[in-house]
Amino acid sequence: MSIAIVKGAPGHYRIGEGALKELAPQLLELNIKKIHIVCGRKAWEAVQPYWPEEITRCAGNSFTFVEGHCTLAAVEEIAEALSASSADAVIGIGGGTALDLAKAAAAKAGVKSVLVPTIASTCSAWTPLSVFYDDNGAFTHYTEFPVANTLVLIEPAIIAAAPIRYLLAGIGDTLAKYYEAEALISAFYKDEELPVWLKVSRFSASICRDVLLKDTTEAIQSVERQNVTKELVSVIEAIILTGGMVGGFGGKAGRIAGAHSVHNGLTLAKEAKSFLHGELVAYGILVQLALEEKDDELNKLLHFYREWGFPASLKDLGIHHENHELLGKIAQRATLPQESIHFMDSAISEEKLLSAIHKLENTHYAIADKGK
Repeated sequence: MSIAIVKGAPGHYRIGEGALKELAPQLLELNIKKIHIVCGRKAWEAVQPYWPEEITRCAGNSFTFVEGHCTLAAVEEIAEALSASSADAVIGIGGGTALDLAKAAAAKAGVKSVLVPTIASTCSAWTPLSVFYDDNGAFTHYTEFPVANTLVLIEPAIIAAAPIRYLLAGIGDTLAKYYEAEALISAFYKDEELPVWLKVSRFSASICRDVLLKDTTEAIQSVERQNVTKELVSVIEAIILTGGMVGGFGGKAGRIAGAHSVHNGLTLAKEAKSFLHGELVAYGILVQLALEEKDDELNKLLHFYREWGFPASLKDLGIHHENHELLGKIAQRATLPQESIHFMDSAISEEKLLSAIHKLENTHYAIADKGK
């Protein structure tokens, strides 16, 4: 029997109105005296109405404002600043880039990590993992860290005031956790009793799907009105908390499969450059379901996608369905030998993937015509 490795949750997590006002006593409880702040400039502006002034005074000039991507060089620079100032912790404020930089620098310098997400586009605040890119923004690798994040604080009002596209991207990326985890479990544990840790992961993935299908419409309306509702909080927690638990408990069986490979293929298309990661992954879910011939689930999601404004066809992505050269390149990239699409239960070729893309096109327009 192999050894199970679970990195299920941060050391401490708080969400709710006034959560950031708890930061000073939390740092005191954790024996954190010297801090370094890593944040985006817009994120820093966004937290100001909720941010304790004493934390700013404590940081002094120990700030890194994020420019560019999460690269090895950027992490090295922040880690050196942490060591030079004898910081006890790094506080990351912002979206995935700022949080990934903060986590990676904290791990490298051997200090605590405090994370304050200002958007809900990923589960980055929860997961002890950073995604790395080169200077041009091309994905290079991701690294898991040996310890959990120390403290996560979420003020929902900040996320309610953020651009709605980030929440939509988070919804798409998190919805994929259920469908990809199901594909992985079916492939890795065929006709086997699941170990307890994987049952926790699978249950978390189910929560992600159920909450998002139930509460997304109201959550979208909440952000459009820039107010906090229980549905918005549920969606935020589905993205950050249960989304993080899927991979944290499930490991390889709770991470990525076909939807993310389709995303990777789409990044070759200049037409898709304006789309966020989660928006492309959302489209990838539909292609994966077409591959798996899960037609009922595909039809159900298409109805939700129309309501939410998610991309559900090549046209929605700005790609012509008869651009065979581009579609061939997308399929080739998505089915490279190292791609996670090959973790699925059946062999996936370029031709099979292209067939699934065209099947999705036909299904999408058939449903659209019925809805007229």
